[in-house]
Amino acid sequence: MILKLRRQFIIVATCSILAVLVVIIGALNIINFQVMTNRKDDILELLSNNDGRFPESMNQRKTKENKEDFLKDPPSGDFDPSHDFSSFRGLSRMEFPREMMYETRFFTVSIGSDGEVTSYDLGRIASVEEDLAKQYAQTILKKHQKGNASKGYLDDYRYLVTDTEDGYFIVFVDCATDIQSFRNTLFASVSVSFLGLVAVFILVLIFSKKVFKPVEASYQKQKRFITDASHELKTPLTIISANVEVMEMEAEESHWSQSIKKQIGRMITLVEQMVTLSRMDEQLETVRTRFSLSDALQDTAQSYLPVAESNKKELAIDIAENVFMMGDEKQIRQMTGLLLDNAMKYASVKTDSEGEKDKAGDEKPRIRLTLRQKGKKAEIVLWNTVDQIEPGDQEELFERFYRPDRSRNSKTGGSGIGLSIVKSIVEAHRGKITAVSKDGISIEFKATLPLS
Repeated sequence: MILKLRRQFIIVATCSILAVLVVIIGALNIINFQVMTNRKDDILELLSNNDGRFPESMNQRKTKENKEDFLKDPPSGDFDPSHDFSSFRGLSRMEFPREMMYETRFFTVSIGSDGEVTSYDLGRIASVEEDLAKQYAQTILKKHQKGNASKGYLDDYRYLVTDTEDGYFIVFVDCATDIQSFRNTLFASVSVSFLGLVAVFILVLIFSKKVFKPVEASYQKQKRFITDASHELKTPLTIISANVEVMEMEAEESHWSQSIKKQIGRMITLVEQMVTLSRMDEQLETVRTRFSLSDALQDTAQSYLPVAESNKKELAIDIAENVFMMGDEKQIRQMTGLLLDNAMKYASVKTDSEGEKDKAGDEKPRIRLTLRQKGKKAEIVLWNTVDQIEPGDQEELFERFYRPDRSRNSKTGGSGIGLSIVKSIVEAHRGKITAVSKDGISIEFKATLPLS
């Protein structure tokens, strides 16, 4: 149990770190990509507003010490000093480096209203030929006309479509270098995060052993106490049982002596269940042999037929033949017996608000045990009617000492340990068990066990 708890702690800690890393790395790379895209959009708008060229002022004029001097003494040429560069996402014209016009690789294509390419400019890029430029332009035009998308990416190019009086003007800016840089950053961040996650996993794995050491020591003491106390309790119970038998031999058997023997039996059963549960927690290796699961279930269920008849309950047995599995036959028999014992105690029929049986009250409480082979797994199902239960999953029934109705458990003698042992046996065989009520007046326990 401690090992299972430690594993869960490691998984939760590692998953938490992974979630934080995903959020951080994702946010950083999204911001990085957005900054790159915004920068290219600024360049596209600048080129689109200047007919596919950088302003002459960027080449002719050196940067002034401040913006006021630049505006008072504007450069000569076709540069418009009244042009508002502040719309470029907070970038003023002073923030565009002069080297940008030499570093930026771009081309432009003009398309007429009839959809035919009228002109193109490939003077600032060497990797794009005329046919490729026309193909890109036609592809972008179709997208623009369908969804009115004026910006986007096509391969390694960022484009901007501008509607003109004669048709369309498309500017393409090469982003190959920036995209490759973004990919390198993404790969590096993911790689570093993965290595960090592995390092955290190793550290948690190492230090979790020290963290759980006091818990493990305390748990071992509790198990030792349960085992020792169970053995110590057996001696006085045996003596009390022997004394009662002597009293019955010397005097007549009475209601009180029968009650004492019944309670002694309950105590002995409870002690044995506590020892079994303690051993299950130790995850001892089961004695795995190949045995007939069909015969094991059939033999166990047959012994409960007289019990069902004496309690006026109907037990149906539907066991598939020739189902064999690798496992501990003794534990499987114990599991089946505990499930049937639980059903014998709690199987009933629905009653009305006055405690009387409903219209179907003439029927006996029904119990049905079935075994089916499905592929490489065996499916054991125990179904029985109940008075009333909440529809849906009933996983809490497998919790230790869980008693949904204490008043009824006091009558039936339930201790809340049996189903916990059932679950432990199923999990020891690498199986799974569920408890579900589909209609609120019956419950189904389904155990799925691997056959090999």
